[in-house]
Amino acid sequence: MIVGYRSTIITLSHHKLGNGKTISSNAIFQRSCRVRCSHSTTSSMNGFEDARDRIRESFGKVELSPSSYDTAWVAMVPSKHSLNEPCFPQCLDWIIENQREDGSWGLNPTHPLLLKDSLSSTLACLLALTKWRVGDEQIKRGLGFIETYGWAVDNKDQISPLGFEVIFSTMIKSAEKLDLNLPLNLHLVNLVNCKRDSTIKRNVEYMGEGVGELCDWKEIIKLHQRQNGSLFDSPATTAAALIYHQHDQKCYQYLNSILKQHKNWVPTMYPTKIHSLLCLVDTLQNLGVHRHFKSEIKKALDEIYRLWQQKNEEIFSNVTHCAMAFRLLRMSYYDVSSDELAEFVDEEHFFATSGKYTSHVEILELHKASQLAIDHENDDILDKINNWTRTFMEQKLLNNGFIDRMSKKEVELALRKFYTTSDLAENRRYIKSYEENNFKILKAAYRSPNINNKDLLAFSIHDFELCQAQHREELQQLKRWFEDYRLDQLGLAERYIYASYLFGVTIIPEPELSDARLMNAKYAMLLTIVDDHFESFASKDECLNIIELVERWDDYASVGYKSEKVKVFFSTFYKSIEELATIAEIKQGRSVKNHLINLWLEMMKLMLMEQVEWWTSKRIPSIEEYLYVTSITFGSKLLLLTTQYFLGIKISKDLLESDEICGLWNCSGRVMRILNDLQDSKKEQKEGSINLVTLLMKSISEEEAIMKTKEILEMNRRELLKMVLVQKKGSQLPQLCKDIFWRSSKWAHFTYSQTDGYRIQEEMKNHIDEVFYKPLNH
Repeated sequence: MIVGYRSTIITLSHHKLGNGKTISSNAIFQRSCRVRCSHSTTSSMNGFEDARDRIRESFGKVELSPSSYDTAWVAMVPSKHSLNEPCFPQCLDWIIENQREDGSWGLNPTHPLLLKDSLSSTLACLLALTKWRVGDEQIKRGLGFIETYGWAVDNKDQISPLGFEVIFSTMIKSAEKLDLNLPLNLHLVNLVNCKRDSTIKRNVEYMGEGVGELCDWKEIIKLHQRQNGSLFDSPATTAAALIYHQHDQKCYQYLNSILKQHKNWVPTMYPTKIHSLLCLVDTLQNLGVHRHFKSEIKKALDEIYRLWQQKNEEIFSNVTHCAMAFRLLRMSYYDVSSDELAEFVDEEHFFATSGKYTSHVEILELHKASQLAIDHENDDILDKINNWTRTFMEQKLLNNGFIDRMSKKEVELALRKFYTTSDLAENRRYIKSYEENNFKILKAAYRSPNINNKDLLAFSIHDFELCQAQHREELQQLKRWFEDYRLDQLGLAERYIYASYLFGVTIIPEPELSDARLMNAKYAMLLTIVDDHFESFASKDECLNIIELVERWDDYASVGYKSEKVKVFFSTFYKSIEELATIAEIKQGRSVKNHLINLWLEMMKLMLMEQVEWWTSKRIPSIEEYLYVTSITFGSKLLLLTTQYFLGIKISKDLLESDEICGLWNCSGRVMRILNDLQDSKKEQKEGSINLVTLLMKSISEEEAIMKTKEILEMNRRELLKMVLVQKKGSQLPQLCKDIFWRSSKWAHFTYSQTDGYRIQEEMKNHIDEVFYKPLNH
């Protein structure tokens, strides 16, 4: 049975599909675009195209938003020639000109949860102005902001910049030395000082400005100075080195290089090219619009891969960049080794040698990267990273209040294995949670103008709605086909349209591949009918009769029918396969009907063997025989190989029979079969039926059998991912053809991610609503 349809089919009687006139499936996407346009204006479509052009241009923009906090630290650097003059007076001018109306400094526009960031940035700016005795009016207004919002210093709901406890406390002490009287509650000041004392015991070089004169700056520069002259790519920490250490030419050159680009301000991290490109590619993929920017993304990833091969410092000196680059490159078919992540395998070593105050984002990105193991025996590095990052996130990040509510949502999503999620549902969730004024935070909050903007949001919403319109149009086509072929007379309920189409949309999401999606859904419905007949509805003689009719396809009339049931079934089956074979012949430029028929024949014969030899005669198959047979009777080989003919790619008979594609369908079929077995093992154990768990239980305990089954599942899942991602030398199989197999296994993981049948039904019902019907209302 194809991917456990019996456990996933749900009643969706509240969805009524229109009886629209049948149109060519190739025209569906174009028509759906016109349908959307009829509800808007031509200028709206032009706006869509204009937004796409501006997004393309954003690949050339790599800057982050100004950081008031870092700019203030740079402003405090004294001149090389006089300690009584600022080295970078233009930064003082920027501070005076960019105070917000409420007297604060910080990210603009700000966010209600960024009061700690605003307090930190404001205090840093006040220190800079006071040190150089300028901006009396700005100082007065800034102190007013601190008096009004000082309560947020210890508020757990507010998002804390990295190292806030250490840095804010030190800045309070610096204010005292400058005779700057801060209107802060004494109790809060004492509390912050206590937190500073406990935090400063850790390795805190990254927030060295929060340690000040207590730092051994000479040693920090020796150990941590980058080739670009910075300390940790942080303008604030680099500036602090010049304030407290005073003489380091490379630090000066680094800050001058930033100001050469930005004139009078600095970002919270520099350089920003790799960071911006990684985040932009990741965001486009999360929004589900990356297919519109294939050439731009390839160019960006080619550049990142070139730098990866050169072991570029901007990637490898930053945990987040290294983990993101590994994940995006591996999932985009580049050859990257997990050996480059070896230094992160041990949790204690990671925290002891990172030389900085670790962000939860680093742990989160390491965990995402660790899920891409593709070798069952030799990916020990990723497995170890996965183990400790998962435990760390579960025990410390989620339960001990180390991070704010917004970050908790990110962590909770990361803990869901990426191969158990639905891309369509995740795209929708990401669009709904996307904000053009969203931000990230290091020692200061920041935005990336090329990532957080209204163009991306509007473009993603419009694209998602276009796809929804196309999905509804295709569902109408399927309903028409269902009625024309009277599938209800064969015992198939109309609700099967939705589950069948959902599988097609999941493994073939590309809008232009409408024919392939529709064929896939039709095949899935036929597969369900065949499965019903061979499993329950038909006798052994009737099954043999069906097999003979298929074997003598062009001369079936001479065979005859054992019953009216067989006649009705085969009449519908014959017309359906002939129709689809004709479409496949047009697409391939040759007849593929015999291959399609042979795939059905192979599956039917094995289905009968299951019924007669395994279930009726009680013959116990070996594990290997069971997996081989059931992965075919599950329908995966039939469905996935047939789909290849409809992808718009000419594919030869030899290629479809090659070892490579045989390995792909074998692994994906086993993954789907085993997931179904794990879901149904309790039920089938009670019924006395055979599945992988019950077979293993003949020699080991139930607990051991389940564990062994999961090991076999993981081995096949990794092998499948490896075959899809790693470019095999001499392979002639197009990448899209490989991707279909991986997507089918993802769909199965998503389907069986719930633990019981009711939850599966509810999840699928909600999923169909969200993907096909529910508006974004964003």
